[in-house]
Amino acid sequence: MKDFLSTTEMAWVLGRSPETIREMIRDGEIEAVRLPDGFRVPRAEALRLARERIEAEAGRRPSDRELERLIDEVITTNEQRD
Repeated sequence: MKDFLSTTEMAWVLGRSPETIREMIRDGEIEAVRLPDGFRVPRAEALRLARERIEAEAGRRPSDRELERLIDEVITTNEQRD
């Protein structure tokens, strides 16, 4: 898993649109770093948000290792579609 994820990658992970992710960043719901080409979400924040989603939807708490693998799979699958 990368150290930072783009808003598009976070959108894939959370099942939202990139614009929704940017709005959540601006509203303070997601921690991110602002760069000239857009926001980047730190790895720790991506793990936190992915864990919250899985806990809410599946009712279980995955390990960091499992989350990293799942995030990588989601990103790879979506990159192949584009």
